[in-house]
Amino acid sequence: MGALAGLSHDLGKLTDRFNSYIHGNSSISRGEIDHSFAGAKYINNLFSNSENKGWAKAAEMIGHTIVSHHGLHDWCSLDHNDYYSERICKNDDYEQIVTEINRAFDKDEFYCFMSKAAEEYLAVINKIKKMEQGLSDTDRDVVRGFYLGMTERLLQSILIDADRTDTAGFMANEPLEREYNLDGLWDKMRLNLDKRLAGFNKNCDEISRQRRDISERCLKFSENDVGICKLVVPTGGGKTLSSMRFAIEYCKRHNMEKIIYVAPFMSILEQNSDEIRSLAGDDCFLEHYSDAVQQKFEKCNDNEFQDYELRTEMWDSPVIATTMVQFLNTLFLDKTTSVRRFHRLSKAVIIIDEVQSVPRNCVYPFNLAMNFLAKICGASIVLCSATQPPFEAMSKFPLLLDENSSMTGDTQEDFEVFSRTEIIPMLSGEYTYSGAADFAIDCFGENGSVLFITNTKRAAKEVYLELKTRLSEMDNPPKLIHLSTNMCPQHRRAAVAEIVEMLGCKEPIICVTTQLIEAGVNVSFGCVIRSLAGMDNSAQAAGRCNRSGEFNRICPVYIIELCEERLGNLREIQEAKDASRQLLYCMEQNGESDFLSPDTLREYFGLLFREIQSDNSERMCYPIPEAKSTLLDLLSVNSLNTALLPPDRKKSLRYCMQAFKTAGSNFRVIDEKTTDVFVPFNDEAQRLICQMDSDLSFAEALKCMRKAQKYIVELYPDMWKKLKLANAVVEMKNGCFRLREEYYNSEFGVSDEPSEMPFYNY
Repeated sequence: MGALAGLSHDLGKLTDRFNSYIHGNSSISRGEIDHSFAGAKYINNLFSNSENKGWAKAAEMIGHTIVSHHGLHDWCSLDHNDYYSERICKNDDYEQIVTEINRAFDKDEFYCFMSKAAEEYLAVINKIKKMEQGLSDTDRDVVRGFYLGMTERLLQSILIDADRTDTAGFMANEPLEREYNLDGLWDKMRLNLDKRLAGFNKNCDEISRQRRDISERCLKFSENDVGICKLVVPTGGGKTLSSMRFAIEYCKRHNMEKIIYVAPFMSILEQNSDEIRSLAGDDCFLEHYSDAVQQKFEKCNDNEFQDYELRTEMWDSPVIATTMVQFLNTLFLDKTTSVRRFHRLSKAVIIIDEVQSVPRNCVYPFNLAMNFLAKICGASIVLCSATQPPFEAMSKFPLLLDENSSMTGDTQEDFEVFSRTEIIPMLSGEYTYSGAADFAIDCFGENGSVLFITNTKRAAKEVYLELKTRLSEMDNPPKLIHLSTNMCPQHRRAAVAEIVEMLGCKEPIICVTTQLIEAGVNVSFGCVIRSLAGMDNSAQAAGRCNRSGEFNRICPVYIIELCEERLGNLREIQEAKDASRQLLYCMEQNGESDFLSPDTLREYFGLLFREIQSDNSERMCYPIPEAKSTLLDLLSVNSLNTALLPPDRKKSLRYCMQAFKTAGSNFRVIDEKTTDVFVPFNDEAQRLICQMDSDLSFAEALKCMRKAQKYIVELYPDMWKKLKLANAVVEMKNGCFRLREEYYNSEFGVSDEPSEMPFYNY
């Protein structure tokens, strides 16, 4: 199928008109000649009426791929048009194109490819049928449409990548695709990891022994054929290195082509990318996330950076670390740069860290996409977390886990050994910000260090201010630190570095923060206070307490409810709070107290998802109000838009009328729009902002912007509106925005009230 798409995609260029254009002998402008319809029309004319169903259906999918090789389309659009039929009805120079076909390929070879393409299509259908078992007729239609849509996206990805790679290689007069000695790479990574693990072998404490045991079980699991499995490891159990040990060995044993590590938060990626790079080496490793752009740019010249950007489009490196945002964009976004990467997920070990962070509104498309990657594309997917959501138990579109799905087997002993904290619910009464500050000081007196985590930035700031007032009256107060996403990345890094240093020296400290610290930040406090949210949040918060058992006791993790904390439109947090409150109440009534066990978390997620599914099952299909539909529907049966098609046409097009463009253009992993603002955190930030606001060339401005990424804060609409009204943001000459100095300070970052003195951390 890919060969046919490649041979046919540019047949529309076999004309005198295009020949004149490409040689500069006409006034035709770029893009004016439609060259994408001809190959699709040719294949359709040859095979669409074939009595062999496989030939006709394969021809249609290949035709779709050819028409889409410069961008995705809606095959049935919002105005109910049959777009593909419209395109292949065109006749622009088509007669001449047909007479020139023999210049593009040998017809006997073409028919041979078509025969094999039909076999491939039917093989995919047979695999899909096995994945449909047990579904209702309606759900089966959705699943089949979605999987066939993903097959088409796979072909689109292959063609777009091949076309662009071939063109760029031709222009550069050298191959663009890199070749890697994968056997040698996996051997090198295995050796580097063994050396890394050997450094831990001298540690004989119980936790270190259990980490080694977990790692050995992960290594042993690589002997299995893995589609989708789970790695359930307690917080602090070394799941990053254990998952990499599995991935390296699995690639070696099963001839896999790639390892892709996916994490939801920058804090996790920044920490774990360094670990993975140390195993793979710079030449074989690619980081693809926003801060990596800035870091890479600082270390290389323009040509190297252009190469880096190209690699983030191609994903041809054998080891990749990326964000959940980029991963989901690769699956669903309409941009050709995202589509281009999709085929690289085939024959890959995909490690998805903190899988509970998959947005709830995206659960069903995520489940089906993982099934497709595992069953059709030969990927092996590892879902990592101490707090695993039961995606395999969804009532409509479940994740198809392997029969032997637990990488580490029975995890009860793991959780018992790593039991270093105790969840203490304190929900009989609510706390004001003032009362919460008093409680935090009491906890500090008993434990020497306290981490206080809230659900909102406003709550974190208010608790911090209450604490600041109280600590100002103490003779030897602890250090008080605030963290939130109102601080730019460089500001947060500096604050976290200070926290880590103080905790390492056992200096007194209280940190008030939002949940940004809950995953991937390697800190260990003597006590944690968590504003009530999901039980998974409580478990992650507990992972920042007594992390390696260094306090030689069971340390407290208190769950409290802040009566003044307003969640506004944070519906998911409110639902998680309600499910947690209900579960904690029932457990306390029954005399149960193991609030961090895997069984408790399974019960919590079951309760949470039951409530969501009973409320409205479409919520997990990614609703798209603008299209009066959902992402899942648009990418499968596209029911609303196909409703007005003639019945015979609707039947013949049953599984190939997806609205790829509408679905992809409306997909946002973070659905609330934010505005980026450059902030004057330090001397370098101020200098870069001044440069950007001067008369720079485009290339110079772009260079400054890339270097200044670590000084960006994403502002949500409410804060943006307040700052605009206060004239606190200024538009620069390059169209970007900067924050006035008095609206950024050392404690909170961006503030909607001016400080008396601007803050510069020189």
